[in-house]
Amino acid sequence: MNELLINAIKLLSANSSEQREYLKKSGSFPCIDEIALMFDDAYRYFHTQKGSLLTTSAFNKLKKINSILNALSDSDNEQEWDEKSLDDQSWAEIRSIAISLMKEEFI
Repeated sequence: MNELLINAIKLLSANSSEQREYLKKSGSFPCIDEIALMFDDAYRYFHTQKGSLLTTSAFNKLKKINSILNALSDSDNEQEWDEKSLDDQSWAEIRSIAISLMKEEFI
């Protein structure tokens, strides 16, 4: 499995405190788009490799995460990308899906 995807899913599955710590170390805090961009890079690659690299269930979970992140991106509310939003429902749903994906595919 590609390390880029594993790292992106690990970060998405981390709790909000761990995600904030990552963002501080990366220098992008308090803006959280770095987390989404990391996932997007991995997703774009794996989207073209669906059949050969992931189970259908795992790929569907990746698509769901991508869909939620796209909805956040399409929002006119800039606060969606502030670190405080890591505790919102959308990020909780992303985190839950990522945890499930980690258990299904990577652990």
